[in-house]
Amino acid sequence: MKHILLIQPPFVQLNGPYPSLYYLRAFLRNRGVKAAIRDHSIGLFGRIFCRDGLERIFADAEAQVGTGPGKGMDRQTWKTAARFLSEAGRWIRCIDRLLNFLRGRDREWGHSLALANGVFPGGPRFDACLEGLGGNPLPEDAPLLASKLLADLADFIRYVLDPGFSLVRYGDSTCLAVSADSTDSRSPAGDFAGVLANSRGYILRNFYTPYLDKEWAELDCGDPVILGLSIPFPGSLAGALCCAASAKRYFGTGVRVIAGGGYVNTELRFLSDPRVFDYVDYLSFDRGYGSLDAILEREEHVPGSGEGLYKTMFRAAGNQIIADPAIAGGGTLAARGREIDDWASRTVFPDYSDVDFSRYICPVDDLNPMHRLWTDGRWLKVYLAHGCYWQKCRFCDTTLDYIRSYRKVDVEALYRHLREQAEQTGVFGVHLVDEAAPPASLIRLALLNLDGGEGPPLSFWGNIRFEKTFDPDTAALLAAGGLVGVSGGVEVATEAGFERIGKGITLAALVRCCAAFKEAGILIHAYLIYGYWDQDEQEIVDSAEITRQFFAAGLLDSAFWHPFVLTRHSGLYAAPPSGLTCAAGKPCFALNDLSFEGEERFHKYGEGLDRLLAAWMAGECNCPVDRGFSFKVKRPAVAPGLVAGLLNEYARDRDRSREVPPSPSGGLIFLGSRPLVREKPGGAELYWYWRREEHTLSLARGAASLLLPALGRGLFPAADFYTRLLELLGPSAPAAWKVLREGGLTSVTDLTAGHR
Repeated sequence: MKHILLIQPPFVQLNGPYPSLYYLRAFLRNRGVKAAIRDHSIGLFGRIFCRDGLERIFADAEAQVGTGPGKGMDRQTWKTAARFLSEAGRWIRCIDRLLNFLRGRDREWGHSLALANGVFPGGPRFDACLEGLGGNPLPEDAPLLASKLLADLADFIRYVLDPGFSLVRYGDSTCLAVSADSTDSRSPAGDFAGVLANSRGYILRNFYTPYLDKEWAELDCGDPVILGLSIPFPGSLAGALCCAASAKRYFGTGVRVIAGGGYVNTELRFLSDPRVFDYVDYLSFDRGYGSLDAILEREEHVPGSGEGLYKTMFRAAGNQIIADPAIAGGGTLAARGREIDDWASRTVFPDYSDVDFSRYICPVDDLNPMHRLWTDGRWLKVYLAHGCYWQKCRFCDTTLDYIRSYRKVDVEALYRHLREQAEQTGVFGVHLVDEAAPPASLIRLALLNLDGGEGPPLSFWGNIRFEKTFDPDTAALLAAGGLVGVSGGVEVATEAGFERIGKGITLAALVRCCAAFKEAGILIHAYLIYGYWDQDEQEIVDSAEITRQFFAAGLLDSAFWHPFVLTRHSGLYAAPPSGLTCAAGKPCFALNDLSFEGEERFHKYGEGLDRLLAAWMAGECNCPVDRGFSFKVKRPAVAPGLVAGLLNEYARDRDRSREVPPSPSGGLIFLGSRPLVREKPGGAELYWYWRREEHTLSLARGAASLLLPALGRGLFPAADFYTRLLELLGPSAPAAWKVLREGGLTSVTDLTAGHR
């Protein structure tokens, strides 16, 4: 049996393990195959940011910087670098405590840092943060200050030693340079030499390569080795190539390298440069389960494996790249692969039980509570469903398997697994990494978490689709059941924009959804896009104005603007509308992102949109949108009270809905605190707490005691409860119903909502 090692190359994330390899290991375990996992992302980070690592970095930087500006370094950058070199001793002395503090240990060090008395080193980010805190930070500001110190140190490495280095992604673009030896400037392989150069950059060469040499030596196995590399983002490609090259040198013909992940799925499906296969033997596409199973059978020479591979690309004799026909479907091999993918997607859950979470850090990028969810905390990452149940957004990669093949998981089985994982790891936070978590599955997860026994409840958050299903009742249930935040695509906040890109929502629906979540105390992040092929300045300004109104109304906590990117796997590429024409782009061996004619006219808007967004997230929502740009733009054409008016309509409809009797087929759950009885002259009063307020219901003494059992925990039939209420209270039942509905009695009606 071959020794299988699944590796996460640097750099992906620092607060916890990326989930893909843990899904694959669980799949292999279910198939009776053992595999080990190594997270080189956090492993290499620990090698760089420690005393020994910084001693090497400062010594090499001093030789590089010299005694004055030169070697392409401007004077201001040189002065900043010189400050770091001057404070090198301070950096080296404090780095271990800084990292331990960000790992959740050594809390005492945070008190020292918050003194801001100059005994610690600093940099531009730290200085700006300290100034923003008025020069007098509190101990609770220490995680932010420590994170800024770390970011400053990463900037120093990037500016002085390694332009491709980043704390999160090493080289965040595939098209890093154009090969000098490319004979055809139109060749899609034109920039691969640049990628290879990045894989031999300072950090990967001087820190990662020795790390890998030690890894292979410690593996100490006589069997052939199979390495599985996860490449979720363009920034992980350089590290993956470095890892593969090192393994090939060490093991020679005794190693096979398989690469897969989000970047491979989206960027390399049309690969035409055979040089990639100097480093990897197989590219595995889509879910990876069926592909990996077929590769292992081939490598083990199991009888019956002669049909070939499934959803796999490799290099054959004569330097020919072979994309297995099963990628397009068809034949018994494809049927077997699809069966494996379908089974694994529904039943395989990642196993984090042996992960040492204490190795990971929790940096704080800024104080925005929604932004902090991504990094400030450790999360068990899982899917509630694979793929997207909507699949109609025209800009999205809807032709790819990870979007198109929609499969829900067994929520009950997943919840049991998460409870076990939480007890084993001590991590009770869950990040749902779905394209858009199905509302029905979210509801079921919340109900299970509310009835989770004696153990601590889980907290969870993730990506959703803003839609009418998320009404006040659903949001209240999800919040009570552990949901703390949602992120979702708004893309373009105009009615015409929603219709053009196939979002399937309206502004009124978006307001209602966000209002329901915010009333329930759930954080909200919105993804926004500008620069569509047919967008004019007026729509960009109007979309920004409507977004401003959302922030002003308290309906959003954070957001992020992305420029529109035309992709080869989108509906827009498959059926381009009038006015959308592909243009000759920069040579790039990764063929997914495409240029379109006229896209350059939108570049100027990005800086102003980002500036506006930063102000809105800081609570400064009154500045007119047109003043956020450094050049003259059109004024918004939307009514200044548009969102406020829609919010008022939502509130009126919400209040009216609480007076309507429940649907006979629906369910109810009481989310308020346990009601107690207070004796009153001539009767009794039920009282309880919901959303930090006391709620009371006056009843006859006998009716109060009879109603109490019906308000127990758990889901119960709505029709039975309302019938009981009518029996007990007669004509006063509708008024009591309204009081209960306003005090936490929540309707649950979407448990059987089909694919949702």
